Amino acid sequence: MAAETAAATAPVVTGISDTVFIGIFIILGMIVVFLMLREVRLMKTANRTIELDLEKDKLKLLQQHEAQKYFPFTRFSTEQIAEIRNVEDEIRGLETNNFAKENLLDKRLTRLEGIVKAKKLDGMLDHISTQEKKVK
Repeated sequence: MAAETAAATAPVVTGISDTVFIGIFIILGMIVVFLMLREVRLMKTANRTIELDLEKDKLKLLQQHEAQKYFPFTRFSTEQIAEIRNVEDEIRGLETNNFAKENLLDKRLTRLEGIVKAKKLDGMLDHISTQEKKVK
């Protein structure tokens, strides 16, 4: 009986108080939030790397396509390439000649407009001077 009374009179210690228990829950919650944020960041990074890889693949395909465009021209013989260059030179010469003619035409039209305007103004001045003489 003495053992029963000693056990009944001793206080029961649970070992963990309520504040420690709440602190552990807060720390565990922070760890869970950190892991969730980390996963979200990793997902965004993974998506971006996939997008960049896709863009690199697109660029490679475009470069291959452009490289294929120039391939058929290497099949021309040197005589054919020389003829093509001659035609291109003639085209450039014609374009230059046409530009020069257009430029000359614009300048002459501007000069003609100036002459017509000057003669018109001279005529108006003569007409005004005759009108002034009639009034006096």
